[in-house]
Amino acid sequence: MRERLNLTLRAVEEASLEISDTERSSEYVVSTGRLNQIENDGSLPSIYKLYSLAVIYHLGVEEMLALYGINVGRMEEHRQKSRQSRTHRLTAEIGDPSRPIRFPIRFDPGFRMEETVFLSRVIEEWGEIPIGLLATLDLRKYLYGYIGLEDTTMAPLLRPGSIVQIDESRRRVVNQGWTTEYDRPIYFLELRYSYECCWCYQQGKELTLVPHPLSTSAPRTIRVPADGEVLGQVVGVAMRLVQ
Repeated sequence: MRERLNLTLRAVEEASLEISDTERSSEYVVSTGRLNQIENDGSLPSIYKLYSLAVIYHLGVEEMLALYGINVGRMEEHRQKSRQSRTHRLTAEIGDPSRPIRFPIRFDPGFRMEETVFLSRVIEEWGEIPIGLLATLDLRKYLYGYIGLEDTTMAPLLRPGSIVQIDESRRRVVNQGWTTEYDRPIYFLELRYSYECCWCYQQGKELTLVPHPLSTSAPRTIRVPADGEVLGQVVGVAMRLVQ
C-alpha cells in the first residue's frame, strides 16, 4: 500500500509526526524502524499507529482491521450470541459508510400509518442505500438501551430483553400528570456501576427509582448528580411477547 502511494518509509514517519503533533501524543508516531517491523516481521501496530497508517494510506479503519482478518461487520452477530444479563446502552457499528444495506424504498400507496398492518406486505420495493446515510438522517436524536435478561424492574410492562428508545431532550423528571401506568414516564438512568430503566420520583437532589408494582425489585433512592443521572425518557420499545 505504501509503495502504491509512492511513499518512502521516511515520508510515512514525517506524516505520522504531523498527526502526533496535532493529537499531542507520541503514540501516533510510526518511525521508519517500526514501520519496517510491521511490513517485514508481521509485527502488530498499536491502535494509535494503526490510526496514523489509516490516515496516511487513505484507508478506513475497517479496511485496516480487515488486513488482520477482523470483520467489523460481524460485531453485531457476535453481540447477539452473547447473553446480556445487565441493562445497558446499545451501540451500533456503521463501519464502512459506503457499504450498502437493504432498505424499503417504496411502500404501498394505500399504506396508512394510523392502522395496524403487516409491514412485509406493504413494502413494494427494496433497494440498497449506503449505511452511512442512516447516520446523517438526524431527524431526531435518540439513544437506545437494552433491558438485561435479569432485569425485571419494569416487568411485565417492559420485559427483560426489550430494546428501548430514549429521548435525551426529556431528562426532567415529571412527578405527576398521568392517569394510567402506561402514561407514566419511564426513564433510563446511568448510575456509577449500572444502568437502570424505571419510573422516577424526584424531590430536590433525591431521586427515587420506582419499579413496577408486580416486579420483585424494591424502590431505592439516589442523589443526583453524585450517584447518577437521567439520560432521558423512554419513548419507544421493541419487546418480545413470547420468550
